[in-house]
Amino acid sequence: MSKYTSDEAVEDGFLFDVDPLIKARGWFKVTYKKDFPIKYITTSVLDLGYWMDRCKNAVSLKDAGHADRCASCDVWVKRDFKKGKLSCLTPTLNIPNMLDLLMAALRIFNKKPQDDYFVSGRIELPSGKKQKVYLAQNETGRYTLMLPEDY
Repeated sequence: MSKYTSDEAVEDGFLFDVDPLIKARGWFKVTYKKDFPIKYITTSVLDLGYWMDRCKNAVSLKDAGHADRCASCDVWVKRDFKKGKLSCLTPTLNIPNMLDLLMAALRIFNKKPQDDYFVSGRIELPSGKKQKVYLAQNETGRYTLMLPEDY
């Protein structure tokens, strides 16, 4: 019997692992002495206004991914942490919006009954629209933030 793992879902682009982002930015270490409770976010959630396609420094398309100005974008973090290089060609995260998303997910998580493995709530998207989301425990013991249709 074959099992589709979260690691495979990250490789396939369905899940986004938030650990490298949290670790790189030093987020939540004051609030959480242990692991942050949310491990993954489905990319369908991120597609609702959390990705940016180019760096804020208006690099021309021919210089995208190579210009020094790309590497100086402190607001953007590349989607692929394994490659070790910021690229204006790959989708990137808007860090302030991502921080808002993680805080909203954390508020939903904190409403979860202690022994439960699932909770739902509403977040405000960057567009201002309200969106229902689910947090479900995954095989790591931590939680995945997803849209209802991802469940």
